[in-house]
Amino acid sequence: MINKVLLRGEKAIPLFLFFILGACTHQIIEKESPAVNEIKAGGKFTIILPENHVENYYWKLNDNHNKTIIDYINAAWHGNEKGVYYHFTAVKPGTDTLRLTLHKMQDSVKTAVYIIKVSE
Repeated sequence: MINKVLLRGEKAIPLFLFFILGACTHQIIEKESPAVNEIKAGGKFTIILPENHVENYYWKLNDNHNKTIIDYINAAWHGNEKGVYYHFTAVKPGTDTLRLTLHKMQDSVKTAVYIIKVSE
């Protein structure tokens, strides 16, 4: 009897973790302007960009977006092969534009522009 209860408990834990991890997933945004990326209010999303620290290439978020529509959470670098992950939350309905600039040393090389439409 005790073994059956333990087995049920052991199966419940991975299932519980599956639901927790699923709730924490971020939608990946890939379409640059002029395309529009849609996400629901309250949803989390991520923009992934290639970044090479060996060659001194790095991205910087331009801080001119509407923070009442899109909230910047953080950025995490995952190595030269995976790049940098910019994490955001869609706060309330509206449309805004995120601009990220690629730098080499102190020089701007490129700007990536993403239009984000937050729906209810």
